[in-house]
Amino acid sequence: MCDRTMSTFSGCAVCGDQSSGKHYGVACCDGCSCFFKRSVRRGSSYSCIALAGNCVIDKARRNWCPSCRFRRCLAVGMNASAVQEERGPRNQQVTLYRNSRRNPPPALPSPAPTMHPQALHFQILAQILVTCLRQAKSNEQFRLLDRGQQDAILQVVWSEIFVLRASHWSLDISVMIEGCGDEQLKGLIFEAQQMQADVLELNFLETLILCRKELALSTEYAILLGSHSNAALVSLARYTLHQSNYLRFGQLLLGLRQLCLRRFDCALSCMFRTVVKDILKTI
Repeated sequence: MCDRTMSTFSGCAVCGDQSSGKHYGVACCDGCSCFFKRSVRRGSSYSCIALAGNCVIDKARRNWCPSCRFRRCLAVGMNASAVQEERGPRNQQVTLYRNSRRNPPPALPSPAPTMHPQALHFQILAQILVTCLRQAKSNEQFRLLDRGQQDAILQVVWSEIFVLRASHWSLDISVMIEGCGDEQLKGLIFEAQQMQADVLELNFLETLILCRKELALSTEYAILLGSHSNAALVSLARYTLHQSNYLRFGQLLLGLRQLCLRRFDCALSCMFRTVVKDILKTI
């Protein structure tokens, strides 16, 4: 359902990127076309990451909020029924399309809508969460698992991954943390920062978070995850001993245990919990 004749004359009606032609009745880029098709075929139901339904959708931020991106697709006129006319399951219900008929999307937001600062900070932290989850899926050991096992684990440990990575972010995000007004999150980030882990230590700690055999979906995966976890422990122990810091190994494991025990101790975690499944659908 694509007409390439307009590819050099217009931008994507959804995000403003370079259009690759008309997809489902609208000039848009390949990224938004594939996102729309995938959402319709799966019957996906998204939740707005900022809980406001007015997230900015542009080239840089189109992956931030699947809910607002899909609503934007519908608002600019993308035809959900056209997705079903392509090769694929014929008996699948176009749930989102029918819902949109019953509850038409609001008028298109202005290119730069006014947003409450706290909501903007929340959006930025949500994008950091997306980046953390993408990075976790590329973990050397974790990426060997199938998608179902990966998602089952990430739905449990995403908060630990987020706090571990956000506390050691390459840029100063303290303003974003402060702006959310979540004192518990500030405390968790501060405690994790005290580990002062370097890049290799972060990778070992991430593997220990991701490769917990108690989260395995089968006996075979339990054995594999246990093997990966033991290997990460040995590697971390050797690395810290090589640094001649004999207390370092224990300090890092204690810090990791605190992350595990307090992973849902902040309000932001409760809000993110509602959108993690949506994020995992898109990465």
